[in-house]
Amino acid sequence: MINQNSEILNKLFFTELQMLVEKYNNIDEVTKKQIESIVTSLRDEELQSYLMRNMDKLLDILKCTDEIDEEIVTFFVWYNFQINEITIGVARECIKELKENNYLEIGEYLIYQDERYLKEYARDLLEDRLDQEYYVDKLFEKETVIEMWINRTTKEEMIDEIVNNENLEETLELYPQEAFSIGGIQYKYSEIQ
Repeated sequence: MINQNSEILNKLFFTELQMLVEKYNNIDEVTKKQIESIVTSLRDEELQSYLMRNMDKLLDILKCTDEIDEEIVTFFVWYNFQINEITIGVARECIKELKENNYLEIGEYLIYQDERYLKEYARDLLEDRLDQEYYVDKLFEKETVIEMWINRTTKEEMIDEIVNNENLEETLELYPQEAFSIGGIQYKYSEIQ
């Protein structure tokens, strides 16, 4: 019963409820096992809860994956829950890149395992930033810039020094948050400044 004093609304409610019960009773055994496998593959209860509330995402996973890949499912659900909507295909490509590089730049976010894997990313970023007065001023004190100029320090030497000696997360202005865990490895993410 619903909290409306209307016989017609009550009939509509019970008809819709009956259709919902029939829908779930008519799920075949293979689909049932796939759904259970997908939901239980998510170790994070928040991600499980999100997926249970968003049936369309669960259906996307069922349509696009013959074999349930826990890593892709975890990334797909986490990204849709935490950041923005993506497709299973994009999630698959992201996981591939994340495994190859140990970091992933997607949209305005950087996803990575640990800051020690950010050296190549930092080199590329600093190559551009060290040509901009704003970032040079931000990264170095005036005395340091003068000293580097007197010593004829090259841009490559500056980049090497920063990448090898600094707290990269701080230098890159990353403010990491816990993202997700895959295979016992905890990943972080940060909005790119």
